[in-house]
Amino acid sequence: MNTMVLIEIKNATYDDWKKGFDDLADTRAQFSTNAMVGKVDDHTALVAVDVFDPAGMMAAFNSDEAKKLAEEMGVVRTPFKLQPMG
Repeated sequence: MNTMVLIEIKNATYDDWKKGFDDLADTRAQFSTNAMVGKVDDHTALVAVDVFDPAGMMAAFNSDEAKKLAEEMGVVRTPFKLQPMG
């Protein structure tokens, strides 16, 4: 499933968030592939990713580690399913 996640970062910068995102590459590999990250501005990112285990993605988002990091950085994640046009 093609997914895009809007990342809003209220208490940190994109660079701070991106470091944490990169550190969790092994975790993401358990439920997704082909992640691409785009910096919108210092407090916003877009992540496009192929998710093969949506439940695993939500479990990772809801893990204690992810919740703590999100709370500290003021991160709000809004996932969207992408579908081909046509």
